[in-house]
Amino acid sequence: MRNMFSTAALTGGVLLASVSLALADGSHEYCGFNGGDPAHGKVIFEQTCSACHGKDGHGVVPGTPDFTAKGGVLSKPHADLSDHIHNGFSEPGKPLAMPPRGGNPELSDQDIKDVHTYLHKEFGCGK
Repeated sequence: MRNMFSTAALTGGVLLASVSLALADGSHEYCGFNGGDPAHGKVIFEQTCSACHGKDGHGVVPGTPDFTAKGGVLSKPHADLSDHIHNGFSEPGKPLAMPPRGGNPELSDQDIKDVHTYLHKEFGCGK
């Protein structure tokens, strides 16, 4: 009986570790991206990003990506997503471009990492 509980605890622990990995520096890993604080990222997202992307991640402005879509922007390489947040992004044929730093030049590089982490925690890996 004791071995059954030990096995269940170990299995549950491995499952939790694969979903979210808290790192020694207090950051978390989601979808293979780490270095950010998702709680702070949520605050930044709600203040800066949700006007276009919506709090639910589906996008409220025409041409804004749906973060919940399979095969969508969150399935792209992390370097691409980070670049789009830092430098802005304009997709051919779309009516609006995303401005650098979501239009908030005060966002630090850490703020952007926090948002990137929050996006993956909240909306997944796009797969």
